[in-house]
Amino acid sequence: MADYKTPGVYIEEISTLPASVAPVATAVPAFIGYTEKAIVDNVAIDPATTRTPVRITSMLEFIAHFGGPFQEYYSASITDPPSGETEVGLSVSSIGANESPYVLYYQVRMFYANGGGNCYVVSVGTYTQIDESDPTTMPTEIDAIAIDDAALLAGLNVCEEIDEITLLTIPEAMALSDTDRKPLFDTMLVQCNKLQDRFAILDVEADVSSTVFNDGNNFRNDNVGPDYLKYAAAYYPSLHTLIEFSFDEDKVRIVDTTTAPNAALWNGKMLSNINSGLESDGTTAISKAASATITVLDNTSIDGDVFTVDGTDFTEGTEFTKGGDASATAGLLAAQIDTLPNVSAINNGAVVVIQATASGAAGNGIAINYTDSGTGIAASISGPELEGGVDQYLDTNLYNRIKKELQKHKVTLYPCGAIAGIYAAVDRDRGVWKAPANVSVNLVKEPTIQVTAAEQGDLNVDATTGKSINAIRFFNGKGNIVWGARTLAGNDNEWRYVPVRRFYNFMEESIKKATEFVIFEPNSKPTWVKTKAMIENFLTQLWRDGALAGAKPEHAFFVKIGLGETMTAVDILEGRMNIEIGVAAVRPAEFIILKFSHKLQES
Repeated sequence: MADYKTPGVYIEEISTLPASVAPVATAVPAFIGYTEKAIVDNVAIDPATTRTPVRITSMLEFIAHFGGPFQEYYSASITDPPSGETEVGLSVSSIGANESPYVLYYQVRMFYANGGGNCYVVSVGTYTQIDESDPTTMPTEIDAIAIDDAALLAGLNVCEEIDEITLLTIPEAMALSDTDRKPLFDTMLVQCNKLQDRFAILDVEADVSSTVFNDGNNFRNDNVGPDYLKYAAAYYPSLHTLIEFSFDEDKVRIVDTTTAPNAALWNGKMLSNINSGLESDGTTAISKAASATITVLDNTSIDGDVFTVDGTDFTEGTEFTKGGDASATAGLLAAQIDTLPNVSAINNGAVVVIQATASGAAGNGIAINYTDSGTGIAASISGPELEGGVDQYLDTNLYNRIKKELQKHKVTLYPCGAIAGIYAAVDRDRGVWKAPANVSVNLVKEPTIQVTAAEQGDLNVDATTGKSINAIRFFNGKGNIVWGARTLAGNDNEWRYVPVRRFYNFMEESIKKATEFVIFEPNSKPTWVKTKAMIENFLTQLWRDGALAGAKPEHAFFVKIGLGETMTAVDILEGRMNIEIGVAAVRPAEFIILKFSHKLQES
């Protein structure tokens, strides 16, 4: 009450509107796993010892804080051309048995590709370093890359401190055994039940050598326990994505098994050697120019060596001058040595390197090596400007052909990242009460296993455990669709559906935060009326948005508060204000039954 002591005009503003309930965010996932690096507050940290959740809003932010994907190791095998063909045979394979298990980067990318917004990333470690200096040990080291379940569990525990998180995902848990994966999944459910403000997205292992029925039973029996199932949903199977594995050209090794005249020309070299125009022995390439002077040299310590070209002897240091335009190719550069590939003898068995000192505008380079092999000549050419070259084994398209083969290696991912993005997109476009199903999955070619309607029946309803599994299926004309919206508590009438559970999480958290101002207010009727009006206004708006069922607001919800209604005199004396809220949440029309009858003729 104001204290009026001096004559004058006093203004008092009277509050007529109740406080409002601000809706909380509903789809803010936490991604837990391994990254290239970890930068928090502009300081690099060791995520193996310091696990800090970082809030990001885009892939650019993710890369700035955590780096890019693991650079996979591949080998490109060059073989002799098949019979009747001129192009060399080519195949690309991972140097280890499989690509690495580091998929967090790709899962976050799937999250944003499917409509994701804000999220938290918890790095629990950095990528394992491979000793590239010893190619013989690399496959073993790559295959030995392991995901530490204890590190993932520690990363999950720190998420408990972040109130904004509403979804939990651990993509790299699928690299663990069933025995190590189950404690992680169970801990996710325990955390969700404890905080009651988050929901877990679990993946179901897909074994292409097994059956859908067995995959479902394996998950139910070995991957998740019986408690708190209403706080999680499981999705099956894994997905063939359109994302290419990342690789570094300096790590793609060439395995050259071609026969003479180019035996093992590029063996052990890197893809970048071909692209850069460097020699297989690392010498500098010839620059394409308007004019050039070609000097004959060799790589021995003996000066004055003599070699023979078409019966003519040339001494080391002999120069040949060539003139021409800037589009000169290898053949034109060597115009004055037309039969250069036909070297018949080289003294001392030396390697002769044809080099050029360019004058004029330099462009992409080439280089030519000739090695006396006694009975034959080994020739090599590199550089993107060659048009056919002088040898069938190193054609102009070799580099591009290898790149094309590498790009065929696509990432196969389990659905959790894409599903988190779909949750975010549906919440934003329709509301958290809308089932995140009958929605296409972006950046996916197809599921690894085509689930039929009969097979999905076994996943959707399980009388023994009640653990429902949602399927992602391919439909002709529609694409890859999320075809299920059940929680793991699939036989629970109250918490069977994902949108119902997540809507209650949203509603409870929003009202909880909005009513905190009442904590030290008088526990009397004015406070009760104000609080009731605030909650009713919030629920009325949700009813108008379509989140609640009922023709009228009073059919959709009720709010009770007051002495003799929700509180006793003892409650008031002990400082307890009880509020009872009931809502009729809308539920998915999961089964549409069309009944037809034969109408008889009436006239």
